[in-house]
Amino acid sequence: MSSNIVPQIDPALRRSGRPSGRESSNRASELMAAALDLFAERNFASVTIKDIARATGVNTALIYYYFDSKQGLFRAIIENAVEKAFAEFDRLKEAPDDPAVVITMWLNNHLHLYDRIHKLVKISLDYKGAPDKDPAIDAAITSFYDREREMLSACIRQGVDRGVFRPVDPERIARYISTYLDGAMVRAVILSDFDLDSAVGDLRDTVWELLGYKPPA
Repeated sequence: MSSNIVPQIDPALRRSGRPSGRESSNRASELMAAALDLFAERNFASVTIKDIARATGVNTALIYYYFDSKQGLFRAIIENAVEKAFAEFDRLKEAPDDPAVVITMWLNNHLHLYDRIHKLVKISLDYKGAPDKDPAIDAAITSFYDREREMLSACIRQGVDRGVFRPVDPERIARYISTYLDGAMVRAVILSDFDLDSAVGDLRDTVWELLGYKPPA
């Protein structure tokens, strides 16, 4: 995984003048990783800062040193997971300038990063059922879908302009891909024997039909 992603440490911490170098960043990453596992295993409402402190072997004060609240920690986890998903995708697609290859890589990215993305989907679903909502957390969750749609629609539009794909509505196809992937990830969370690889392969074949694209033999 990319090591260039800097965790989203609470702004209040940065303003305080406390150290925010590599050691601080690594500790914040460790806290977020442990908290992500707890949120995915249980749910947003039932996990407390004390639970996270016990899981990481630190005291609660250290968690508040980095994050102003459980909501702040949860938001940072989502933002960091989104950034890492797109950073890994950007790393994978550095060489090709082929819209069909880029779409294939995005689909494969969901398999490559299954553990992280399925946890992101699970905690997002759990959070949406919580009684109290935080607009900043809602925005962090929405950002993944906004960036995914923008990336896919731009890629499809490029393929249409180049004559690689038939004329289609890029936004509509991008929304279809995003929605299918989301449904497949949710089913993989619910059903332990769900074949995600086959589902993604079926999606790829259907998208090629919609785009009128015939991949090279």
